[in-house]
Amino acid sequence: MPTWRQRVIYFVLLPAIAVAAGILGYYAFVTASRFNRLGEQTIAESTLLLVREKVETVEQYVIRQDNAALGVVEPADPNSVVTKWLPNAPLLTPSIFAIRVLDAEGHTLGEAFRGTPGGEVELRRIFEEQLLQPLELERLAVDRLKHFHRNTEDRSDLLSVVAREVDGERRYVVLHHDTGLIVRDILPTLFATDEGKRQYNVVDDNNRRVYGSSLQNAGDYLVGHRFPSTLYNWRLQVAPKQAPLLERQGRSRRVTDLSLMGVAFLVILVGVAFLLYAAQKERRLNDLKSEFIANVSHELKTPLSVVRMFGEMLLSDRVRSDDKRKQYLEIIVRESERLSSLIENVLDFSALERGRQRYELREGDLAEVVAHALETFRYRVEREGVEVELEVLGTLPKVLLDEQAIVLAVINLLDNAVKYGGRTPITITLERVRDFVQVRVRDRGPGVPADAERQIFDRFYRSRRDAHVRGSGIGLALVKHIALAHGGRAWATNAPDGGAVVAFAVPVPTEAERAREAGRARRRVPTLP
Repeated sequence: MPTWRQRVIYFVLLPAIAVAAGILGYYAFVTASRFNRLGEQTIAESTLLLVREKVETVEQYVIRQDNAALGVVEPADPNSVVTKWLPNAPLLTPSIFAIRVLDAEGHTLGEAFRGTPGGEVELRRIFEEQLLQPLELERLAVDRLKHFHRNTEDRSDLLSVVAREVDGERRYVVLHHDTGLIVRDILPTLFATDEGKRQYNVVDDNNRRVYGSSLQNAGDYLVGHRFPSTLYNWRLQVAPKQAPLLERQGRSRRVTDLSLMGVAFLVILVGVAFLLYAAQKERRLNDLKSEFIANVSHELKTPLSVVRMFGEMLLSDRVRSDDKRKQYLEIIVRESERLSSLIENVLDFSALERGRQRYELREGDLAEVVAHALETFRYRVEREGVEVELEVLGTLPKVLLDEQAIVLAVINLLDNAVKYGGRTPITITLERVRDFVQVRVRDRGPGVPADAERQIFDRFYRSRRDAHVRGSGIGLALVKHIALAHGGRAWATNAPDGGAVVAFAVPVPTEAERAREAGRARRRVPTLP
């Protein structure tokens, strides 16, 4: 059971770390986004200042034209538009192409037009039918210049109107501006020095382009400003030349920031999960080590107690018959062998844990080594009343092996079969399967639990079903390590007709490996002086 400290770590500290990581990642993303927006805002503000400057330039141009025209036109003399303005109009007011003087009722007193006679008639018609009434002349303040801007699908009209008092009567001077000239001649000069840095256009209230190229890809970098008093139905829009690239980079940066935040949070979660897993595994390993120490202590104590008891009985001459003396000596030998086997396993496992276990692989007959291991273990199987059969299927090639390690592996497999097989017959089968020689030990017991086939080779592992069986839990771990050290593998499964099969395989060496081993063998043979 986990302690209260472990519960605090699992349920309080680690979730707090995960939450803190999430909050930190969120604020990091917000801060990065804020810096990005600050950069975009800086660009937008500088562009807005530029737009206002250009709009003001156009406004001042129109107003200067108005003032120049009004400076020569006298409302008291309607013919002054013809005698004083018209001769100097191309140089004095190039954007004004018509001027008319109206009385208080809106009737024309005098007019001048720069253009064809047909154009003059058409302009007069449009003015009287479409423009005069919207001017609302009666609402104009005296001597205050007012602009009227109207857009239609086929034309754009800009009129400048001012009311004057003449002998107690109101008169109006109406100036017609050539918006086409403003588009052709004035707007292109606005950004002549910034052609490579910025792109711009002019659009109306319906976002129809009046001048310039499309700026749909400028995104958040597009800055627009309406002409305040003259061309107030138009809007000047400006964006950096690299606006589409900046917009794509901004979107990419946001996606990258989100991705990095997600990856960082995921890494933290994985790290926390790994810490939980490592802590759980370490706790379980410590529990298994404690159980291993208890089991080994018990395994050592029992044979030592038996050896000591029967040794003391023999030493005190309390055994009267030779048969009893022989029986006690057999018990002492048996328990001594059991003790030696356990100590050898523990020593080998200790060397394995420290990484000091080394195997000397030499070419040998695996069947002979297995037969030797069986002969070594035969005393115990005969004592337990277990039948062991050795089967060699086909002709086996020689393999590279460490004889003592293979003997230890086979003895551990046999010991496992005796302990868990329930004194059922045991079969050792040797067979070549493709490029490996397999050593399979089968018993007729209850078999391997379904959830333990992969775990029984783990160090200290004991299945719950077989927890009552005495053992240290390191025998099969040594078998797996020995098999891997020989380039093979170890596995466990259940036989189709009942019982467990626990086995390992050793690879058949190639010709190159045999040649290298032969060379090493020759170097190991001492030469005479």
